[in-house]
Amino acid sequence: MISVSSDIHTTTAGCCADCGKIVVRRTPLFDEQAKVTREVCIRCLVFAYQRRQFESGCCG
Repeated sequence: MISVSSDIHTTTAGCCADCGKIVVRRTPLFDEQAKVTREVCIRCLVFAYQRRQFESGCCG
């Protein structure tokens, strides 16, 4: 399970923890399985939601 912090004041500029690109805004993303909070860009955030929604793959 992955959860996102909704606190707008915690968003920061810097490198995305997933793709490594320098972005203006990153959002904290807590991965409950790994017990780690990473700051990701909006693109990687959308991909994280997509992976969560289709955990068993697109066909299963």
